[in-house]
Amino acid sequence: MSAKKVLIDTDCGIDDAVAIMIALASPELDVVGITTVSGNVPLVRVMDNVTRLLSFLDRTDIPVFRGASGALVERTHRAEGIHGTNGLGGVELPPSGIVEEQERAPAGIYRLARQNPGLTLLTLGPLSNIAMAVNLYPELKDLVGEIVSMGGAIETGNVTRFAEFNFFADPESVQYVIDTGIPLTIVTWDATLSVTHTQEDLARMGFQASASGRLFLDLQKVPFAYVLKVFGVRGIFLPDPLTAAYLVDPGIARKVITGGLRMELNQGTLRGASVRWEDRRLAIVLEFDKSRFDAILSRIIALRR
Repeated sequence: MSAKKVLIDTDCGIDDAVAIMIALASPELDVVGITTVSGNVPLVRVMDNVTRLLSFLDRTDIPVFRGASGALVERTHRAEGIHGTNGLGGVELPPSGIVEEQERAPAGIYRLARQNPGLTLLTLGPLSNIAMAVNLYPELKDLVGEIVSMGGAIETGNVTRFAEFNFFADPESVQYVIDTGIPLTIVTWDATLSVTHTQEDLARMGFQASASGRLFLDLQKVPFAYVLKVFGVRGIFLPDPLTAAYLVDPGIARKVITGGLRMELNQGTLRGASVRWEDRRLAIVLEFDKSRFDAILSRIIALRR
């Protein structure tokens, strides 16, 4: 069976970097491009993180496209508290010689979708690039096979009681993408909370055995401190890696419901909330199997020895 062609759209922070590593370590996926979007950190940092990570992993063959510098409507939101000012928790990867593509993200998405009909979009940040791409190139609706997106919250948010960061950062884009009718699977913040990793868990998994494994461990130092301070939990959550792993093996999801969502777009306390709606167009992941996820997560050990 041939590998699934995937384009990754990312606001590359700590967990995005791990998700990218999972995708690159998995023979089930063929990453044909990466587009960047402002989110966890400003766009210039996102571009730097993606290109440095690809160079570190010796994957300079993957084209990188500069994307949206902010949301369509809302003021910019950041998540530097958990990702650090450079987006990678202060971890400094060597400089990269990768030159970004001349096309901007929407044009890059369109070109790669034309070259790879049925292309899967793995989105790890706000959906600004995807909304703009479909707006500019409506035929994308027939070229993209599916979108698998980390975003949204059904019961518990992480920015407000009701809203998850990626969808909160640009809810208009989310609603636009939902309305395109492109097959969409959402890995919710609720699903993220079903899997927690302690330092003891990670120590048992053997990440110290390789350079890429040690990078993973270094990236988790700031999240461990942040989650303990904010959530009172001695562990970390891995939302974007879970989303990438779901794309590798949907069987790791223990609870998936079919339904609809509407984004709350008013300028009030509910803004950015994902409201369950009477529809059956979306697959919404709510819970994961930790042991099956760990089997996929551990693949990153082999990326760079």
